[in-house]
Amino acid sequence: MLLNALAALDISKEIGSALGNEKYEQFAEVLASHKAGMWLYPGVIKEKFGFSSQEVYRILRSLEAAGFLESHYELRCSVCQKPSGTVVRAINELPEAFECGLCQSTLPAIENAFLIYKIVSGF
Repeated sequence: MLLNALAALDISKEIGSALGNEKYEQFAEVLASHKAGMWLYPGVIKEKFGFSSQEVYRILRSLEAAGFLESHYELRCSVCQKPSGTVVRAINELPEAFECGLCQSTLPAIENAFLIYKIVSGF
């Protein structure tokens, strides 16, 4: 089902040529292993498959447009790298600042917000 969805989005050839067939199938398996409600982190995909940041976000935006994913923003401390636990749907929902629960640093939210994706429809 996922391979068909990727093909319909016209990104399967791009992913396949960038990764090779074996890695493309592994990429599809990783996506397929995620269930609705789980989080997908662009950095993990970038690291695991060697995509550029632009490629990762292009793929994820395409999957979001097709209704598989929903973008959110997660606050992460730039001092100790700990996620704050705050996740919002829209960037305008971010607080002005937040305090890290681990290192107690007070940081501007907009500069410490990372785009992540929630799976809304199973692959």
